[in-house]
Amino acid sequence: MEKTFASIIVDITTDALNKPFLYVVPDKFIDKIKLGDKVVFPFGKNNADKEGFVLELLNLEQLKEKSFYQKDAYFKKEDAIENLKSIKAIATNKIAVSQILLKIAIFLCREYSAPLPNCLKTVLPVKRIVRKNKKQVDAISKYKINDSEKKTRDEIQLNEEQNSVIDSIVNAYKTNEFSEHLIYGVTGSGKTEVYIKVIEEVLKDGKQVIVMIPEIALTHQTVIRLKEKFEDNIAIIHSRMSEGDKYIQYKKCEDKETAILVGPRSAMFAPFENLGLIVIDEVNDHSYKSDTVPRYNTIDVARFRCKEQNATLISLSATPNIDLYFEANKKDSEIKLHKLSKRANSSLPEVTIVDMKREEKNGNKSLFSKLLIDKINDRLEKKEQVMLYMNRRGYNTIFTCKECGKTYKCPHCDVALVSHFDGMLKCHYCGYEIREPMTCPNCKSKEIEKYGMGTEKLEEMCIDLFPNARVLRMDKDTTIEKDGHDKIVEKFRNGDADILIGTQMIVKGHDFPNVTLVAIMRADLSLYSETYRSAEDTFSLLTQCVGRSGRKVRGESIIQCYDTDSFVYELVREQNFEKFYDDEIKIRKKLNYPPFKKLMTVRVGSENEGMLSTFMKDLKTVLDNKNDTEAIILGPTKTNPEKVKDIHFKKIIVKCNTIEEAKKYRTICRKFKEYADKKNYLKMIYDIE
Repeated sequence: MEKTFASIIVDITTDALNKPFLYVVPDKFIDKIKLGDKVVFPFGKNNADKEGFVLELLNLEQLKEKSFYQKDAYFKKEDAIENLKSIKAIATNKIAVSQILLKIAIFLCREYSAPLPNCLKTVLPVKRIVRKNKKQVDAISKYKINDSEKKTRDEIQLNEEQNSVIDSIVNAYKTNEFSEHLIYGVTGSGKTEVYIKVIEEVLKDGKQVIVMIPEIALTHQTVIRLKEKFEDNIAIIHSRMSEGDKYIQYKKCEDKETAILVGPRSAMFAPFENLGLIVIDEVNDHSYKSDTVPRYNTIDVARFRCKEQNATLISLSATPNIDLYFEANKKDSEIKLHKLSKRANSSLPEVTIVDMKREEKNGNKSLFSKLLIDKINDRLEKKEQVMLYMNRRGYNTIFTCKECGKTYKCPHCDVALVSHFDGMLKCHYCGYEIREPMTCPNCKSKEIEKYGMGTEKLEEMCIDLFPNARVLRMDKDTTIEKDGHDKIVEKFRNGDADILIGTQMIVKGHDFPNVTLVAIMRADLSLYSETYRSAEDTFSLLTQCVGRSGRKVRGESIIQCYDTDSFVYELVREQNFEKFYDDEIKIRKKLNYPPFKKLMTVRVGSENEGMLSTFMKDLKTVLDNKNDTEAIILGPTKTNPEKVKDIHFKKIIVKCNTIEEAKKYRTICRKFKEYADKKNYLKMIYDIE
């Protein structure tokens, strides 16, 4: 029998092993082994058993035709083919990588300069086969449909704008070629109804659909809406599920027992071979950008996958990313822009901006303005619901000594410890925590003061001010248990609470029919962050907050802030994204920021701060010497925070004209690290935007 060879990537994340190795496929496996399989093989001088993924299967002639055969990429020159080692086993308890996911992993490796083992693990949201036990039930069965809400929605008639968008997208889909669509619509304009209609058409062809959401908290609402229409033809997957539950959902997709998968970023890697549509809801959300290697942007991966499978891509938002909206507005753009300009079932909420400096001058030191207190009492009397947004969790955010001025910081991260209601000071980066001291450990003073407020303190104040109200809090601390998000959302949706307090997870895309008042407690917290996207992020967040109010009847929103001069607030009041875009794009162009320039940011970390400083100075010199373009090289500077989990960080930013230029500088950084850091003391992270 003719020999078959397999190129294998070892399942160990290290630069030294970020290349394929060649093995012989034993005759007994030839009819069983396939691309993407996890296999066991002897590796290294000691022939220790290792696991890896099969990237290619080749006969001898194919092997000789490959450039790697001449260039010695797989084995040393002195090695003869006859001396190659053989695969020992196919790992039966591990998930294989499907053909399309293998292509995506290679794309991630190439596009984001990430080790292939990392990329292969990324495209497998489920890593291993889990035996089903008697207690395990399909996660979809937990989601119960509210018949009265379903009846209301069944009676909704789509307006002319919605029908026009649906027809345009469906017609493009029916060409059986890739097409990309961006739906920009004000909050409450019926974007969800539009993509549900498109899903209907895709399912008629027997094709499969991925619906992506930015927050696990949105799972409940999204699944209910889809379940009303498509019953149990749905699967879900997210990081808070048990390994057993995730495996059941993954197998439903792999075995074609379901046609729709709902989930956050990892849903992108559904094992669908007959994909017809990907929907990215709230496409503006930062959660769609991976913060671990590979640091991919979900929309780029979705675009690649849809092109590979001739599928349709729909992105939607009330506040699209500036870069994406800019691209969609180009005359020759491949992205078709659709607009929904009015709310489907009600008018936009009335927005009031409250100056908290004036409140304090008038003697009100509370987090609640007088107007907000009156409005909440009014809603409680009317049996309507209220949402209060605060983008800080915890009780107090700064814990300091009045005598010596010591602020309590995490010893492992350059951030202040946050006081929680349970009497603990906690780090929200690494999880470090200590009991609140009764006296200052620095000067022994008892004059310890707490400043700043988080969601826990807001909850306490709310209960004191409105003792008869039923209050729920939704943040990372209250959703840590299994199904924590779903339980809180369901309770509030069912009317078992009057006031919902929370962080960003309560304001992204939720549709609570009885909410007629939304308040942003400290609107200016994000406005002056160090990123050039601070105005965009603030506008997007506040617009989403305001948009939760009055989804069925006219609602109100109150924006409380200390700096009322920013142009952002007035545009949020008007829900005027296009005016914001016009103003912001002029600023971006003047300051050479995306989308007019590409930014390549390299962040480097080390436990040794001196070593880090020396390396970054040398790297800056190398980049300056290699700069044969108009690129602008900035730094090195400290990051914010400067230290996380005992690792110090610095960064360099390169402003480039093209993506190719940005990738060139990324390669220079990577190669310099390989040369200067042979013992791998440094951690380097690349990001291109």
